[in-house]
This record gives sequence, structure tokens and C-alpha cells, in this order.
Amino acid sequence: MPKYFLLTLIISLMLAAGCGKDKSRDNTQTSGTKEQEQVNDNDTAEMTPAEIFAEALVQNVINDENEPELEDFIAESLYTKLSASPKVTMDRVSSSLFIIKYFENGAEKNLLLQKYYNPKEDEIFFETSETQFSNTKLFLK
Repeated sequence: MPKYFLLTLIISLMLAAGCGKDKSRDNTQTSGTKEQEQVNDNDTAEMTPAEIFAEALVQNVINDENEPELEDFIAESLYTKLSASPKVTMDRVSSSLFIIKYFENGAEKNLLLQKYYNPKEDEIFFETSETQFSNTKLFLK
């Protein structure tokens, strides 16, 4: 009988020690996940208002996460003009043409934004022009 008691005690201790190791691994993974979330939160905190504005237009309005050049252009070139507007929207007309609608002094304004590729320099750049056409004037004739 003492043999079985001693054997049961040893097996119980081994199982308890093994379960304790799994819990410590789980805690490590959880803290690693929390640290990763904090890093992600810090990334957003480091963005400028212009970058947040551009990201909102490109990723949330036209629903495209693969246009970093467009985001950069909006943040650097158009933010000061568009940020004073009470509302701004953006539509993709084609893969290289966008229309941005905003308001300036109560008047509706529209910008055509054209995306170009320069093969000599291997770079993408954008040009804007004001237009009298809006989405409804262009597509609902």
C-alpha cells in the first residue's frame, strides 16, 4: 500500500509541475500580445493629423489599403486645403483617377486627382486640377 501511495504522490507532483509550466507559457504569450497591442497603439499616436486625414480618406472612404503613395500625396499636398472643409469625400473613378469633393466658404469644390508613373525615374506622382464636374454630373448625364 505505501508503494502505491508514493507512486500516486510522485505522479500527482509531476502533473502539477507540468500544468504550472503551461500556465506560465500562456502568461508569457498574453503579455507578449499586450505589448504588441501597446506598440500598435503607439504607432497611431505617432501619426500626424495630416497622415490620419489621408489614411481616413484612402482606407475608409475609398476602401483601399494599398495606396501608400496616394496617402502621402494627400497628407503632404492637399491636407491644408481640405482640412478646413466641414466634409470631404473621395471616389475612385478608375485605377488612376480620383475625384475629391470638399467645401470651401460654403461652395462645393471638386478636385480631379490623376496618378502617373514616370518610368525614367521609376516613381509614382500625382497631379490635381479643379473641375466643375462632380460625381453626379460625370456619371448621371
